Amino acid sequence: MTITPQAQASERLTLTPEYSTPYNAIIRDDVVMGVSRYFIERWLPVLGPSVAALVNTLRQLDYRCQDDTIEISGAALAREAAMSRRHLYTCLDHPWIGAFVQPEAGPRQRTASGKIIQGANRYRVRMDDPLAPADAEHLLDVLASAADTPLEAARRALEMAPRDLWAPDPAGAAPRFSQPRALTALDVLQRAFPGHAATGDDRAALVQAAEDLHRHITLVHDGRAAKIIVPQYFRRRWWPHLGHDLAWAYLWLRGWVYDNPEEGVRRDTCWIPALNSLLAVIGRPREWWRRNVENAAERPDGWSLDDFFRQTDTQKGRDPAHPQWVARQFTVALDVPLAPEDRARHAELVRRWPEIAAGIAEPGSAIVAHTGKEEVRHSETHRPPNGPPQTGTSENGVSAIAAHTGGQGVRHTAAQGSAMPAHRQDSESENPAPLVTAPEPTSSKHPDPPPADSGGADLPAAAAETGSEEISSEWLFDRLAEAFKRHPESPLYRAAPPEIWLEQTWPEPVRRHSPAWQAATGGGVAPRDLVALILAVWGDATVNHPPRYLSWLLQHWQARPDTAPVERWAAWTALADLPIGDWLEAGRQQWRELVPPARRALPFGMDDLAAEVDALSLDASPDEAAGPDGLGDPVGSSGRTMRQIWRGALAQLRSQMDETNFANWLEGARALRYADGVLTVWVSSELVRGWLDQILKADIEAAVSGLAGEPVAVRIVAGQQVLAAPG
Repeated sequence: MTITPQAQASERLTLTPEYSTPYNAIIRDDVVMGVSRYFIERWLPVLGPSVAALVNTLRQLDYRCQDDTIEISGAALAREAAMSRRHLYTCLDHPWIGAFVQPEAGPRQRTASGKIIQGANRYRVRMDDPLAPADAEHLLDVLASAADTPLEAARRALEMAPRDLWAPDPAGAAPRFSQPRALTALDVLQRAFPGHAATGDDRAALVQAAEDLHRHITLVHDGRAAKIIVPQYFRRRWWPHLGHDLAWAYLWLRGWVYDNPEEGVRRDTCWIPALNSLLAVIGRPREWWRRNVENAAERPDGWSLDDFFRQTDTQKGRDPAHPQWVARQFTVALDVPLAPEDRARHAELVRRWPEIAAGIAEPGSAIVAHTGKEEVRHSETHRPPNGPPQTGTSENGVSAIAAHTGGQGVRHTAAQGSAMPAHRQDSESENPAPLVTAPEPTSSKHPDPPPADSGGADLPAAAAETGSEEISSEWLFDRLAEAFKRHPESPLYRAAPPEIWLEQTWPEPVRRHSPAWQAATGGGVAPRDLVALILAVWGDATVNHPPRYLSWLLQHWQARPDTAPVERWAAWTALADLPIGDWLEAGRQQWRELVPPARRALPFGMDDLAAEVDALSLDASPDEAAGPDGLGDPVGSSGRTMRQIWRGALAQLRSQMDETNFANWLEGARALRYADGVLTVWVSSELVRGWLDQILKADIEAAVSGLAGEPVAVRIVAGQQVLAAPG
């Protein structure tokens, strides 16, 4: 049977994209470009920003090309690469561009008038990264000294870290690989062992080992993504505005942040060891940086470089190996901003978006409000009432959510919910789905949230967002207070199981599907190390989303287990292992040495532990028995001893005062005696006593009286003789 051309299926898959927001409709983040970190860090210094931009442009065009070669005119290619035609041909003359691109002259064609014209050029593009010439030179020396045979040398090189196989300078001289061509690990192995001839299975094993070695060097598995992914929109719209130098600087900085939206893990801040690290990659001097970044002229079309990256902090000596380097912190935009020429179109889309969204609501699509009647329409991922259910869809007529109208047996997949937060149950349904609500926590105590810049939402919102993830009803703060009271010698990390640490350390819990949760509950990280990492993240004032950053740290550590996950790792593990009873004194001192001033308050609300422990029990401990000083006797209606009340008052004052003032004036103050409604408090010097009498005495009496449940006067004394005096 002959198939007519009309009946033949098209060889190309045609997709009609739809978007949920005006921003996505313009950016089209489903059309992305990926640039490997090896290309940026090793080839960009060799090629230069403009030639690298041309190579990257041809690679992106090749993704959409149906043939083995790209056929494009010089004018079109120059426009795509954001450069002039003259500069395009200059870039095509670069000696090392042949490692990526092989231009071919276009075919000559005769026009109808008989004139012969030259067709558009064709380009063959290498899509994977060859070895940089300096890296091939360095690898040759490593392999030659690693073993006596190429196979064994390749296997030993695979055991080394990728960066140990890189040359110190990517643009360094390579006299043994001076011919511009695509260099592979197999080429280097053959050059390192010229007299070795492998045949049969040995030859196949050598080729496989060389391929593994090449991927090992160029994929750079060191805890960060091997590719920087940005929308094609950035190349098409922003390269003409930024220029190739600043565009590559932005992409290089993107390689230092962690951006994994599929897992919900994104961090937009990073530290780079020194500015020279960035300038060496793009081949520009410091004067260029000062002129184009630090003192950049104002852009007339309403955008600035801060829309992409900005420096937020510096720190000298952050790298112990190079204490003279000045490390710099950058905040990098993870979402590409709208180009000036698209802002009017975006504003129009924003204005008309409700109409556009309503126009999309054709039969078969989801509408804003469901009625539960026959006319209920769903998107293509659902099935209508008279259609077959999808795989994994229950055969009954209820939805996957807790409450649904379920009209006419509408079936949903397990992953799909209703188009409204709540539906009315169909009155004719025989088995209405029960409305399930999350259990209320049994404790009324909440741990103090971290400072505002630590990111995250409040706890109820986070709990609602987790869906089926059930947040533990046992509070972390209660576990800490109980351990502080009953087992003060127990290490901090043993106060609660890993699940409670992950769920309740921050207002937004760590997700159960995240790498941090999987590692902590699957035995991939020890409980002490988990709490040490949590402490390090809590103390870092630059972290915007602590749960995601915790996952990133654990992934980075698992990829490089021989490297400490954070700076001063030994100090963080010592804090996690510190007995919880020592945290209010020794722990506080160690914590202040590790964190910036903005994080001086103890984590997890531990400043209030003393008061909370006293609230848990009204019984005095054996060493707090009633005595001649009256501090162990119950006071007023509270039933607490004055010793307990004094500790609680100190905790309240600490939370109300600046940490420096508390340390200067109230740290070390002691309750001496209590009798006839007067509490005598000792301080170390007359200077402190005078300041407290004049400034803070009323606040101290208010805190003590409130906890005692009756008026208490406070008398402040000072000096060693008073402390040593009997009675």
